[in-house]
Amino acid sequence: MRLFVFHHAGGSPAAYFGWRRQLAGETEVVPVRLPGRGQDGRSPRYHDMATLIEALAEDLGPDLEGPHAFYGHSMGALAAYRLTRLRARRGERLPDRLMVGAFAAPHLFHGFHHTRRSDEELKDWLLAMSATPTALAALIDDSDRLSSTILARLRADLGLCAGVRETEPASPPLACPVHVFAGTEDPLVPVADAARWSLYSDAPTTLHEIPGGHFFPRESKAIFFRTLRSALRPVCNC
Repeated sequence: MRLFVFHHAGGSPAAYFGWRRQLAGETEVVPVRLPGRGQDGRSPRYHDMATLIEALAEDLGPDLEGPHAFYGHSMGALAAYRLTRLRARRGERLPDRLMVGAFAAPHLFHGFHHTRRSDEELKDWLLAMSATPTALAALIDDSDRLSSTILARLRADLGLCAGVRETEPASPPLACPVHVFAGTEDPLVPVADAARWSLYSDAPTTLHEIPGGHFFPRESKAIFFRTLRSALRPVCNC
């Protein structure tokens, strides 16, 4: 069983390296590197979500023929959903589970409007998303160079999401089960908005409320991974 994981805005595949240890022996964790973003973080980027997802489908296509699941967090949830939707339109294999975290149902998402803020304002906004801002601030402020890189990446990713608009649930609904993870203290994504993912699939949709803010996998690690293993177990028989 392979679990493809899609990072949040401003993040990178490194955000999921610890997941390999958490799920060792149960699931192969595959952190997804978005097209147009090299390891140096300076590669040319895509500027609209549709084009990025087309490229992502080409990159991952050969790896999605066997049993697999998607987990996307925040912007990553949008990318995982859009990739699933594209593969459904093409008649290709869907994930055994689509798992989305810290993201409202797409028709309730109205973009992120923070790309024109100063670095300090953007950083303050990011810290407000966390129930443990001190730990997150330490990560961002590890060095001036790292802080600048993270904020530049965040600004670009927020701009990528800003152009996404869905006014109603897409039709036809997906045929795969959906697991929705929502932080009980997330100021950006109310649990009620996350619950509306139930409109996006004909298969069962399960809502998991996790203590914490927008970055609840880090804030409530034990609870989150216990819940994630439970969500994966019917798929991987582990």
